[in-house]
Amino acid sequence: MFINAAAQQPSHQDNLHIYIDGDGTPWMRGRWPTSDPTARNPMILKILQADPSPAILLGRPCYHGLGESNACDVRYWTSHRYAQAVVDSMKTALRRWAAKTSHPKLTLIGFSGGGVLSVLMSYDLKEVETLITVAANLDVAAWSRQHNYRPLPQSLNPVDSPPLPARIRQIHFAGLRDQNVPAAIIKHYSERQHSAQFHPLPEFDHHCCWAENWSDLLKEININ
Repeated sequence: MFINAAAQQPSHQDNLHIYIDGDGTPWMRGRWPTSDPTARNPMILKILQADPSPAILLGRPCYHGLGESNACDVRYWTSHRYAQAVVDSMKTALRRWAAKTSHPKLTLIGFSGGGVLSVLMSYDLKEVETLITVAANLDVAAWSRQHNYRPLPQSLNPVDSPPLPARIRQIHFAGLRDQNVPAAIIKHYSERQHSAQFHPLPEFDHHCCWAENWSDLLKEININ
C-alpha cells in the first residue's frame, strides 16, 4: 500500500482517495502468465502523486511481488482478475485500512482494469461517496472481443451488474484517442447508471495525458 504525503499529515478533510491500478502485465507475449503482473511503469502512481488530497494506493491481490506467495495463483491476474474473490479481498483490505483513519468518506479512483474493480467494490462499501474511473474497460466482454483476447467468464463484468446506488456520484473519464479502451465502451456503461457523468477528453489516449492534467481534472469535477 503506497501512501502519499497528504495522507500522512493531520487533515481536516473527511474524504480519503483510494487509487487502484490497472491489470499491468498479466501475460507474456499474450500466451504465458507472467510471474509478476505489476505494471512496470504504473500510471496510477503518477496520477496519485498529482493529487493534493490524502490518498493511498490499494494494491491488487498477488501484485507487487506477491505472485509466488502460497495464497496466490496465476488465475488471479489472468482469468479471475475481476472475480468475486479478488473484489472481496480488496474490500477487506480497504475496510481494515479505513478503520484506522479519520476519513469517514471514500473516493475510489481506478485506472483501466482498476476502474473495473473500483466499480465492483462500490456495491456494498457504504463509505464510498464518489467513484472515478479513468480509461476503464467497464464492459469486459466487449473489450475482450475488440482485442481478440481470451474471454474472462470467471470474472465479473460491470456492465452486466445492476446500476450502482444513486447515492454514489460517478465520474467516468475516457480518452477519445484511446485505442485500448474505446470511449464508446465507457459511454455505454455510464448511460446505464444513476448519478453518472461521462467525461470524454479529445486529446487523451490510454496513457497520455492523465498524469500531467490530473490535478486540473479533479478541480474541474469539484473533487477534494
